[in-house]
Amino acid sequence: MKKVTIQDVAKELNLSRNTVAKALNNSDTVSYETRYVVIEKAYEMGYSKLSPVVLNEFKLRNKVDETKTIVVLTRREISVFWNSIIMGISDELNKYGCKLQFNFISEQDESSLTMPLDLQADVDGIIILSVFSHEYVKEIVKRNIPIVFLDGPSNLECFSEYGDVIVCEGYNSVRKITNSLIDQGMKRIGFIGDATYCKTICDRYAGYISALHYAGIKVDESIIANYHPEHKFYKTEEVEFALSNFPTMPEAIVCANDDIALDVIRCLKARGLSVPQDVAVTGYDNVESMAQVEPFLTTVRVGNQRLGKRLVQQLIWRIQNPQFPMEVIFVGVEVIFRNSSNKNMK
Repeated sequence: MKKVTIQDVAKELNLSRNTVAKALNNSDTVSYETRYVVIEKAYEMGYSKLSPVVLNEFKLRNKVDETKTIVVLTRREISVFWNSIIMGISDELNKYGCKLQFNFISEQDESSLTMPLDLQADVDGIIILSVFSHEYVKEIVKRNIPIVFLDGPSNLECFSEYGDVIVCEGYNSVRKITNSLIDQGMKRIGFIGDATYCKTICDRYAGYISALHYAGIKVDESIIANYHPEHKFYKTEEVEFALSNFPTMPEAIVCANDDIALDVIRCLKARGLSVPQDVAVTGYDNVESMAQVEPFLTTVRVGNQRLGKRLVQQLIWRIQNPQFPMEVIFVGVEVIFRNSSNKNMK
């Protein structure tokens, strides 16, 4: 069987060899429609030198490959919280008949801009669960594969052009929690959480500040730990350090997530302080295992399996509609008030 050449494709389409060559190289000097027609014809004729990027673009528009391969990228931060999101992703991908490939990205991979081997194969979409560096994300984007991010950096505006972003609502929910503390007469309300790390924690901090401003309470920077520690307050020592730097203990502490809140409660108890009588404490995430053991912490329910499914639904839509502008989507949450924030508890 004769090997198909660029000249053969050009002759079939009545185009110049130069135009076809540029189209097959995905050159912007050729219109998108012409590129698509050339790629389609080359694919039909069995042209063997189509690059993975060009071939992927053709498959996305024409849905040639019914079994799609979806790659999930994340750091090694797996816990019950992340497991339930991954379960939601897996269940939803099964509904669409997609194949899931899961990749852990190490700090060394990220700093050296080393891509997972799976991205060198035929991939239809990527779900990114962790907030990676701008440089690492740009390397991923070069693959020209549809991407959906769970959350992003606090300055999301310069990041969302790379793909769709799903963000859990944080501003209104934490504002509601902070208002409930204020309504009980509390004024010295602290905050612990790395507001520089990601969009949703930045929003949670903004909701906390907004509630204070609306109530006419002066923001006390001495009882706020919103800076960037090495482990983003996921280490007990970092939470202890933040509390130790508070000149006096607040009446309440709003925490960016449940992990921080539970460390705060442990540290307070070690100092002989009770929650909520001495210090009220709130979290965010409603980590299911913690709620089952001790339904005590005021928090925000995200619905992690539902969140995982929503990531897949957006990615499938993006694969089928690559021409639409990128979107930032806020997922609704539910505030759950429990005893840890109720100082009137008997």
